[in-house]
Amino acid sequence: MNPSMQQHVLIAANPRSGATDGLPRAEKLCELLRNDGWQAELLTDLDAFERRVKDLLSLGQLKAIVAGGGDGTVSTVINRVGVQVPITILPMGSENLLAKYLEIPRDPAMIVSMLRNGNVRELDLVQANQQLFLLMASLGFDAEVVKYVHQSRRSHITRWAYRWGIIQALFQYRWPAMEIQSLDQDGCWVAQGRHHWVFAFNVPKYAAGLTLLPDARIDDGLIDVGLFRGGNLFVGLWNYLLVAFGVHRKSSNWTELKTKGLRIKLVRPANGAGQGGVSYQLDGDWVGDLAASNLDGQAEDCLVIQSMGTRAKFIVP
Repeated sequence: MNPSMQQHVLIAANPRSGATDGLPRAEKLCELLRNDGWQAELLTDLDAFERRVKDLLSLGQLKAIVAGGGDGTVSTVINRVGVQVPITILPMGSENLLAKYLEIPRDPAMIVSMLRNGNVRELDLVQANQQLFLLMASLGFDAEVVKYVHQSRRSHITRWAYRWGIIQALFQYRWPAMEIQSLDQDGCWVAQGRHHWVFAFNVPKYAAGLTLLPDARIDDGLIDVGLFRGGNLFVGLWNYLLVAFGVHRKSSNWTELKTKGLRIKLVRPANGAGQGGVSYQLDGDWVGDLAASNLDGQAEDCLVIQSMGTRAKFIVP
């Protein structure tokens, strides 16, 4: 047996990911890896997973990590344990945007083959204030929906949860304005004006198959930014329809740019929904509200998004 095959693979599985229970597939993956000669472990507790990663790294025995879940699970794993070893994904989430982008299959047996082959692709890391992400950040209506789903979640998330969240946000959200600045090639902040819906993407597609920024790439060192103007419900819904029909890039409400950094500041913090701010989400998970409180209970009035200049290694087909 190849000595490298004696090294460990840790599977961090989120038992609440997706609309149905994906844990049996994670258990199957662990079984198949062991049968293939790997020392595989499955953990569902993040604290225990983090401790085990540190132990195996100190021994030089950790070969790879499998994030079993959706895009938020991948982001959580990276923020918890960093990117010192290659990562791959067992798709178990609702959208699985990163897995789809990288063409990673759902079949555990094919994940074993990927780990055996060891093909690696390097992906850009982006930071929003103190949190790392890979795919996207957004501020505005969609993030308000994600916030509602997050706060009302009891178990698995279905598409109906998001539909109900949309209805709630339609009645509650107030479309506050945000002041936007981007980072130019000389490292200076350049004003981009006021906007009401902000997207900072590393990939072309969003949830439900919507293509927002078709030129976005996850390995070009840049953040693709889309900005919508429209500070009320009717314009906001019109902007959404433009995206749904794929014609938003022709709209005078839309601004698009590429940058290494973005700074967003709420103009009217008292006009947001819920706690009085504008919600933001990273990789599909609600993180907090500007000019209100984040998950740590601290106030934030500005979000700074910057490409890290470093990359994460992902095992791909």
